[in-house]
Amino acid sequence: MRKWYFLILLFGAFALNGWAQSPSDSLDTFVIDTTEEKVPFFDFKSDYPNPNKAAILSFALPGAGQAYNKRWWKLPLVYGAFAGMFYAIDFNQDLYRRFRDALQLNLAGEEHEFSETVIDSPTALRGLRDQYDRNTQLSYIGTVLLYGIVAVEAFVDAHLLQFDIDEDLSMQIAPQVVPLPDEFGSAGVAVIIRF
Repeated sequence: MRKWYFLILLFGAFALNGWAQSPSDSLDTFVIDTTEEKVPFFDFKSDYPNPNKAAILSFALPGAGQAYNKRWWKLPLVYGAFAGMFYAIDFNQDLYRRFRDALQLNLAGEEHEFSETVIDSPTALRGLRDQYDRNTQLSYIGTVLLYGIVAVEAFVDAHLLQFDIDEDLSMQIAPQVVPLPDEFGSAGVAVIIRF
């Protein structure tokens, strides 16, 4: 039951805080300044760090978003991951072609590079051909996913560069008098949490 009283008191304090402004001040509060200057896209210093710029640069050239965020140590990781994906595509594509050609020659009754081995049957060659074809397709999908992950990482990292790291982690509870529009006061409790 005490929880409900506390929640009602807390909700009432927040609701009364919204009514504490006089009507003449309320219009000034909601005026939005729309006279912002447009910043050119290639002006990298005036609005640094801009998460949208980081993502767009990373989509244009993988790793450019990380360079924009000044995270130079991530560039070898990005290009290493792309090199690994390109190697996987090349490796699987090469084996797919070899097994495909061997299967066609086997079905035609001719000699092929796997003749007189354990896999010298149409069933085994077809199974291996299909396996490496599937692996090639998965490698292409992995490359596209890596491309997106690199852009998302640049976007999130630019957001985290704006994150305030302050050592003041405190909570203060203090009594407060909230003035009402009729010039009567209302007692309440203010909770101030700083992160």
